[in-house]
Amino acid sequence: MSLKKEIGAAIRSIRTVRGADYGDLAEVSVKANINKLEQGMSNITLEKFVELSKALQFDSVALLAMCVAMQNEEHYSLTLRRAEDQLDAFQAEGGMELFSSQLIGRELLQRPRGKPKKTKNEEAVRELKAAGYSQAEAVEKLGLAKSTVNRYWKS
Repeated sequence: MSLKKEIGAAIRSIRTVRGADYGDLAEVSVKANINKLEQGMSNITLEKFVELSKALQFDSVALLAMCVAMQNEEHYSLTLRRAEDQLDAFQAEGGMELFSSQLIGRELLQRPRGKPKKTKNEEAVRELKAAGYSQAEAVEKLGLAKSTVNRYWKS
């Protein structure tokens, strides 16, 4: 899902409304790069996206919501409402507490080596096994790969 065209249109529109020219954005990027962004011919990193939104004096979340809304052909308020609903659900699941625990100050906590486990899937397989389901039934019921169910089944 590329947002190049939407970001280009948004930057061009905000810059025009705010009366800014490429020189006003020189701290963020060279004129040629801003031009490429506005033409939808260049990608932008999240860091540059945030820097550019600050230079335009436009909230980065609002800028992203505006671009996603344009891509989805919906009003930005629907995009923001959906995001708020997902954040509320994530918080209700304990996700925000887990998210907060992943940072110490401004540093990312180091996670253990190896592939992260999908404990919910593993628990679901174990519950079905304990309830007397077969592996094939677990695959069908959970929509997981046979190899995944088999691995969790044996552990």
